[in-house]
Amino acid sequence: MTSSSGGTVGWALLPPALDELAAAMLIDCAALGSLKRARAAIRLVRDDPDAEVYGWTEASELVSVYGLRKNGLSFELMWLAVAPNWRGQRYGRSALVDSLRRCGRKPMTVEVDEEVKGWFERVGFKTVGRKAGPDGFRYRLGWYAPRRPDEAGYGAH
Repeated sequence: MTSSSGGTVGWALLPPALDELAAAMLIDCAALGSLKRARAAIRLVRDDPDAEVYGWTEASELVSVYGLRKNGLSFELMWLAVAPNWRGQRYGRSALVDSLRRCGRKPMTVEVDEEVKGWFERVGFKTVGRKAGPDGFRYRLGWYAPRRPDEAGYGAH
């Protein structure tokens, strides 16, 4: 896809040159909360051969970013953030849909706090675990691809 300014827009692997902008965006993630921890989270994904950093750029501006890691037979959404001036325009949902598309029919998990738990649940994630933390509970949520009509067990429940 091409923007009106001629640049490519859409979800793609994030060039490492944009890591600092991504880290600044990730400060708002409750689990990270600081630039130092956000940088470390990006480095962790960059150093993992089973993980990737994806971003959406619009007119040379980083709009949204997420980290996705293959974890055995499933995937884990490590973090997701949208730049403050782009929030409320469905870029977060677009990031989530793109990450689910990249998972194919494999399950995906994410760990979140109470503040964003409902947002993930509205997309179809289910709570699979909960643990107490210093600032309240952290929830492990899971998403599983719906069964196709040709799969065993379709419509059984």
